[in-house]
Amino acid sequence: MAETDQGAALRAIAEQWGLKDIYAYNEEAFSRTIGFLDAADMDRLINARVAVPGLGGVGGVHVVTLARLGIGKFHLSDMDSFEPANMNRQFGARVQHFGKSKLDVMAGEALSVNPYAEVTKFPEGLNADNMDAFLKDVDVVVDGLDFFVFDVRRMLFNRARELGIPVITAGPLGFSSALLVFTPNGMTFDEYFDITDDMEENRKYLHFALGLAPKATHARYMDSSVVDFDLGKGPSTIIGCQMCAALAATEVARLLLGRKGVRPAPYYIQMDPYLRKMSRGKLRKGNKSRVQRLKAWLFENVMLKRAKRVGCEPMAAPKLPAQGESMHPVYDYLLKAGIQAPSGDNIQPWHFHADDSGVEVRMDLAIDDSFFNVANLATAIASGAAVENISIAAKACGLAPSIALGPTQDKPGLAASISLERDETVHEDILVDAIWRRNTNRKPYRKRQIPDGIFNRLGTVASEAGATLGWINTPEQLKKLADAIFLADRIRMERRDLHEHLMKMIRFTPQAAEEIRDGFPLKNLEAGLGGELFLKATKSWNTMRVANIFGASKIGAGIASKGIRHSGGAGLLTVPGTGLADFIQGGRALQRVWLTLTHYNLRMQPMTAVTLFRLRWLLEGPEVFSSKHQEMLATVWASLAELFPTVWAKGPVMLFRSGFGKPIHFGTYRRPVESFLV
Repeated sequence: MAETDQGAALRAIAEQWGLKDIYAYNEEAFSRTIGFLDAADMDRLINARVAVPGLGGVGGVHVVTLARLGIGKFHLSDMDSFEPANMNRQFGARVQHFGKSKLDVMAGEALSVNPYAEVTKFPEGLNADNMDAFLKDVDVVVDGLDFFVFDVRRMLFNRARELGIPVITAGPLGFSSALLVFTPNGMTFDEYFDITDDMEENRKYLHFALGLAPKATHARYMDSSVVDFDLGKGPSTIIGCQMCAALAATEVARLLLGRKGVRPAPYYIQMDPYLRKMSRGKLRKGNKSRVQRLKAWLFENVMLKRAKRVGCEPMAAPKLPAQGESMHPVYDYLLKAGIQAPSGDNIQPWHFHADDSGVEVRMDLAIDDSFFNVANLATAIASGAAVENISIAAKACGLAPSIALGPTQDKPGLAASISLERDETVHEDILVDAIWRRNTNRKPYRKRQIPDGIFNRLGTVASEAGATLGWINTPEQLKKLADAIFLADRIRMERRDLHEHLMKMIRFTPQAAEEIRDGFPLKNLEAGLGGELFLKATKSWNTMRVANIFGASKIGAGIASKGIRHSGGAGLLTVPGTGLADFIQGGRALQRVWLTLTHYNLRMQPMTAVTLFRLRWLLEGPEVFSSKHQEMLATVWASLAELFPTVWAKGPVMLFRSGFGKPIHFGTYRRPVESFLV
């Protein structure tokens, strides 16, 4: 329904109640406001024009709150549509609104509160070309722009000041809201936040965050590892958004009605009901004060560097170019997403061929001759994971992927052919950001149990991808698994071939890790200072063999065993068969499960020795192990059969542990995309 038709239909309903104009409507619809506002106040609000740019988390709640306050005229802008990911915080996000324009929905919400309201829509969003039209005859601007839309926000604040229009910004920060008011006679936006034209984008975000909430009460309960300036993503709650609307609407009333108490920047306030705390004050020099500059330096040079994972360079999805234009930026993004997939010892065993029709992912069947890569099944798992990443990334670019799995008779190394079609109806996969956040986390996790519901969801994810997931999460089950892992890791440390392969893949210096860009940076192993010294001392098998005589393998296996006990649960992912095609599909399923865990901000560590030993045992017979190790593995198999009875008889793709824990700082590198192209 067009806005004019919608407004007319709503006014017809009001008229049936005898409310035939805006004054008749307001005197009844807003009668309960009388006592806090008088007749003159209400008349002022009826004729006031408020601009709200951005109709997402805070913007949508602003519109409805202001409409119920009695504001009679609105300028609204947004160019986005509602999707499921908006549901936790955005007022207009409802199932029936998926795919619908936020602007149209929220204009309708304003009219459904007051059918006589005047709503002017700006469907192209806010930009330099329509800025003056958006601000024409506006009394107050209430900022609803996304945190990461910084340059447009800066343009808005500065132009509004030139036109003599006050701007209110309220930021949802966890369960709290921070509030700033910028008036034509107060500090400018650039002065308060200490913004310059030549400042890097991430520093602008940083200065905005520090100036918005100088006391940052929400930092006490926020997990900062989920904030990503590169991807433009961070957490939020509906409580924070509603707090924003309450604070901002109060300041709108104060400004429009000439009430006392307006305190423009550099005054600030943060209301945090979770901590039952209000923080307020005055930054006389804004972010230029010594304290704020020190905070900015510490945040940028200490906290952000610690939070950023070394070795990973996140990318936002590029826009799909017009027909006939170069697709290079899109394919570059897809392949960089593909190589973020995990691989055994970070060998990166894949090649890619990209052309106008799509992408071929090919297995490098010669790169990994280790004992673990039985029949190239580890290579198949890694290649399947790369296929899944490319498929997910394609949807973020507006491309619908169609996947034909390999190998084929004429292409024995083919993992998959992925054809890509432009499709305006394709929806971005919620896991796309997790591609860049996923990692192997070897830290101890908390013993907090992962709920059955989460594992059941992971089981569904695995099933939809053609695999089966068995899982355990009780302390008793995890202890039994830990005992089995102890035996498997002893075998791993007591085999010369596996020890020498591991040492070949460890990059013992940061320089080597960054230059070679495969294998494990030493810090990635989370071995601690003692463990790192041990690894350096036992590069030679002869040294390691002697160390094992004195119990080194038992000590190392004990660390792995402890990791299982310090977990929230463990899973065993399997596929029906043991061929390359089975394990390519298993790699897709593994990546889907791993990305889902990452999306939930849960940590994961594959326990690869068990499953790859099992594959050797099944495909080549127990004789590939010594008699001592055969006895140990028989005990392991019996324990796993008891722990995972529904999946144990199938082809094992991966055993993993997962849980709640701290993020890692040192990740693994990837070689340049160009090195994989054929």
